[in-house]
Amino acid sequence: MDKPTPAKSAPPSSPASPPPPKAPSVIRVPAKLPPLFRRIDWITFGVVTLLVLTGYWLTLAPDLTLEDAGELAVGSYYAGVPHPPGYPVWTLYTWLFTHIPHSNIAWRVALSSAVAGAFACGLLALMVSRGSSMMLEGVAELKGIAAHWESAICLASGFVAGTLLGFNGYVWSQAVIVEVYTLSMLSFMGVLCCLFRWIYAPQQLRYLYWAFFWFGICFTNHQTLIVAAMGLELLVLMVRPELGRDMFLGNGLVYVLGLILKGSGKLTAFDSNFPLFMIYNFVGLKSIAIAAYLTMKTGRLASEWKPVLWSLAVWILGASFYFYMPIASMTNPPLNWGYPRTVEGFVHALTRGQYEQTNPTSSVIRFVDQVWYVFADGAVSEFGRVNLLTGLIPFLFYRRFQKRERAWIVGLSGVFVCLAFLLLVLLNPNTDLQSRTQARVFFTFSHIVIAIAIGYGITLLAGVLATEYRVYRSIILWSAAAASGIELYSLFDTFSRTQFPLTQAAATLGLGIAVVFTLVILVCRERAFLPLLLGLLALSPVRSMLSNWADNEQRGHLFGYWFGHDMFTPPFGIYPEMPKHTILFGGTDPGRFNPTYMIFCESFLDPKYKPLDPKFDRRDVYLITQNALADKTYLDYIRAHYNRSAQSDPYFFSELLRTDKERELGRTNLLARALLPLDRHFTQLGERIEKRRRDEGVYPPYEIKTPTNEDSQQAFHDYLNDAARRLQHDTQFPNEPKQLKPGEGVAFTKDGRVQVSGQVAVMSINALLAKVIFDKNPTNEFYIEESFPLDWMFPYLTPYGIIMKINRNPVPEITQDMIDKDHAFWTQYSERLIGNWITYDTSIKEICDFAERVYLRHDFTGFKGDRRFIRDDFAQKAFSKLRSAIGWIYGWRLSYECPDTYRPKTPAEQQRLMKEAEFALKQSYAFCPLSPEALYKYVNLLILQGRSQEALMIAETSLKFDPSNPVFQSYAANLRNIGGSQSQLTQAQSQFAALEQQFNANPTNFALGLQLASAYIQLQRGDAAVPILDQMSAQPQADAGTLLQIAQSYAQLGKRPQLDGVVQKLKGLQPALEQQYQAATNNTELAFQLIYVYLMTQQTNAATNLTDQIVARPDADGATLLRAAQVYNQLQTPAKLEVTLQKLVAAVPTHPEAWYDLAGVQAALGKPAEAITALQTAVQLSQQRLSTQATARDLRVEAGTDPRFASLRADANFQKLLKPQ
Repeated sequence: MDKPTPAKSAPPSSPASPPPPKAPSVIRVPAKLPPLFRRIDWITFGVVTLLVLTGYWLTLAPDLTLEDAGELAVGSYYAGVPHPPGYPVWTLYTWLFTHIPHSNIAWRVALSSAVAGAFACGLLALMVSRGSSMMLEGVAELKGIAAHWESAICLASGFVAGTLLGFNGYVWSQAVIVEVYTLSMLSFMGVLCCLFRWIYAPQQLRYLYWAFFWFGICFTNHQTLIVAAMGLELLVLMVRPELGRDMFLGNGLVYVLGLILKGSGKLTAFDSNFPLFMIYNFVGLKSIAIAAYLTMKTGRLASEWKPVLWSLAVWILGASFYFYMPIASMTNPPLNWGYPRTVEGFVHALTRGQYEQTNPTSSVIRFVDQVWYVFADGAVSEFGRVNLLTGLIPFLFYRRFQKRERAWIVGLSGVFVCLAFLLLVLLNPNTDLQSRTQARVFFTFSHIVIAIAIGYGITLLAGVLATEYRVYRSIILWSAAAASGIELYSLFDTFSRTQFPLTQAAATLGLGIAVVFTLVILVCRERAFLPLLLGLLALSPVRSMLSNWADNEQRGHLFGYWFGHDMFTPPFGIYPEMPKHTILFGGTDPGRFNPTYMIFCESFLDPKYKPLDPKFDRRDVYLITQNALADKTYLDYIRAHYNRSAQSDPYFFSELLRTDKERELGRTNLLARALLPLDRHFTQLGERIEKRRRDEGVYPPYEIKTPTNEDSQQAFHDYLNDAARRLQHDTQFPNEPKQLKPGEGVAFTKDGRVQVSGQVAVMSINALLAKVIFDKNPTNEFYIEESFPLDWMFPYLTPYGIIMKINRNPVPEITQDMIDKDHAFWTQYSERLIGNWITYDTSIKEICDFAERVYLRHDFTGFKGDRRFIRDDFAQKAFSKLRSAIGWIYGWRLSYECPDTYRPKTPAEQQRLMKEAEFALKQSYAFCPLSPEALYKYVNLLILQGRSQEALMIAETSLKFDPSNPVFQSYAANLRNIGGSQSQLTQAQSQFAALEQQFNANPTNFALGLQLASAYIQLQRGDAAVPILDQMSAQPQADAGTLLQIAQSYAQLGKRPQLDGVVQKLKGLQPALEQQYQAATNNTELAFQLIYVYLMTQQTNAATNLTDQIVARPDADGATLLRAAQVYNQLQTPAKLEVTLQKLVAAVPTHPEAWYDLAGVQAALGKPAEAITALQTAVQLSQQRLSTQATARDLRVEAGTDPRFASLRADANFQKLLKPQ
């Protein structure tokens, strides 16, 4: 190829003349350039594209799959708006494929994924092939290679890089289903190809502009790709420093503008997210520093402002495809996520408002764990250790490269750092297996760079083999031997973990390649046998194909189709077809998206394209997700579908340019007014398309009533009031069962308002709105696929195939007929999945042995189910969830949460429900041993029966699948403790009969009665404790102290009527207690009895006054102050509580919990400095205690999740406290 010609040096200037400006340090190229890509490069592109596409075609999903496939396919078919951020370019691209007259819509859209993925791999092969030639010609020692060998090396390296990426599990898994990632890859490859071409001729800025245009497209395809911006700017800097300088200057200006907006309160993203703000500062300050340094080096600033602005402009042009979303939304498509035809909905969708905000990693130790377990482990499993080491070879040649190749390597390295480590910090994933699986697709783009590096590594290795073989033979031989050792370790590791033949074959092939390569080097002393060695290197992608096939192929997988279809038409003839005009609630992702596909795609297909059920047509069903009803934009969405007469929509484009003040005053500025014709045009177009769709029956012809905005506000109001009441109860009666649910974030603010947060609170509001829909539509049938259980529904639920029916009236009992149908249905359904072998008598050990043998070791000896199910993680989770939801219909009626009205009335009925619940949960666990929900429900059911050892067996089995999962670790640890406690209590049970006999002989032996009742409560035998409590409370000799303890026991058991009776007795004893106290005011125990009577009888002023008196005593000891603090906490008097705790820490300065509680109160009172000081002391004392008592509370860890310290989370001193010492 043509080599760049050096620029002529400028003549020296005279001393009198001013110094000329420094010339830009750029890569010089000839004025006329030959085409960059050669024939061999295009051949490499064609071979890789065709091979990868063939592989995808053969493993393509034949129909609907799970996860997001259903909603994305519907979005494609109607050119609508998928989930945030909307993917407008992807939607338009896949919409074209929906017109292919073959198979179903899901297959057509999956084909679009395959095509995009294959072309992305082909482009990567194209770049590696051409880049390989440039590298070989740029290294002096490798220039002498023969032209035909250079072409062979380029073909081999491009082939390996492209196919390694193509059959990488991160890519393959997304290329054979309906997903967005392969088009994101293709657009990103467009960026890299344009930059590669620009580096070849830096004066041709149009390729740089095309790169940034494609980068704007990338932002619409996947927003995480924006983190690559710094890497791309680094590449620009390496090629044209002045241009890179001004790009970093632009970063600095954006950074300063952001600080100004933050200071004025207009930018709030950093207000409660200190780690994100630190990253923002790091990037901004680093950009300013780079710009300043380059300004000093070049002697100029902003000389390249025009190319910078053009690059920004074309990026905005690419990103402006987002404005397709409101236009599409105006047609009211079946998938209209976020309702972006409104400005509020558009911003909500664009900013991914429904998802959790970014919460970057703030701990170095956690980041190291994430790098090792999330990123490095994934890279090793996909590429192999030897290939990854091969990818480091280009860095060994860095100093021998020409400037152009150096720029390319540095730029790719910068992109890699951004897409691997910066993205890892921003995503902050957990390191358990399920979290790693969910996060892995985001690192697909960093694997692009790894594949390129491996391709270049093969090129340079082959170049050395061809030209410098004798010089480097010994080094190559030892390296090949080391590679053989690494592959041998991988072989042993693979054979010890799995018996799956293809995985073992892949490991064997890897070792075979390394050993043969070593033997060839050992035998060939003078000249390398290059054809054989290149052939061996080209075999490495075969290993990826073999090892990744099982986890990623979708050929013949019908689990997603069954999931969607069988909701409407249950198989086996046990249940009737879902009634017409049903309202279906869908909760999980497949539970919402798969029926969406069946209703809006499958129902409209020609029968010849749906051979599994040619007559399927359920366009009459109203589909709603109960999980999003609290979101106003979702209520707009379903109202526009099913209650159109109640939905009115504003214009979009003109409203986008109006300010909030103008809306308040009813004014419109000139610019907004100028866009009104555009609004009218697209609104009318949308109305015409919507009318056509309604005429075609896309939506049911009859409207249903959906929640109004007033209903939504009322639901919020009702929930806040109810949450405040329950918080008040839990505060005033700490010994009673908690009414707030675990994870329900409810607290009082400083001004007394109720503040709620968390998923539990949102789902509680969703439940109220779901009840509104249920009540407003009494003539429709209701069915539900459950994600989070909604408490009001439990009495109404009965099994219906794979989902549940919500009956119009509460069901008094689960009849034997209901159980028989459900049992028969799932017995047959299990044959499709794992085989029909689970019965009532199947032991837990058999279930655990099956899970380990089949799922963990892939030993299919005696397995009669569908092996595709065992290879399909999403199918396992989906069907396990369906079965566990039905199992808990029975389990709920056996639990303490169930009101007496719906509990089994006879031991026989209780046994019947218990038996069926366990059968269902056995199946659920066997379908997916990795499911936390299946484990949780089954463990709870076993604990109800006192079978803690069997519960521990399942928890430890799940832990074997994912040893780093904190949920599984917690279950196993708690169950070990429960097992020990139950063993002790079982021994004590033999004494209970004698103790009961003694108590019945003398019911006034209150100490014995209270001890016995407490033991029964520990055993969760409230039915045995209540008669004892009743006997004691009926005794006239019971004094206030005894009655107070009885009241606490009733409260624990939730026996409100009995509790109220005891409270009345305490009221009667109050005058006598007050007289006793007046006669002995120094009797602290008597004083607290009186205080507790006041609290029980709601006499808060009297309780406060008496507690004040006790705290004011100069002789109040630590125990007295601690009890007084507990009273103030119940009374919700934080100022008094603070004073009391201050006295307590003065009296007992080594009590860590006292300091900790003081810090919590001071944080609530808005005293951050004092709170952090107290917390520092608490943590120091806690750490000292842990050094001698390993099982004591670790207050440093607890502070990290304690909601009392939420206001301190952004404080650097607080964060420093949480770091391990």
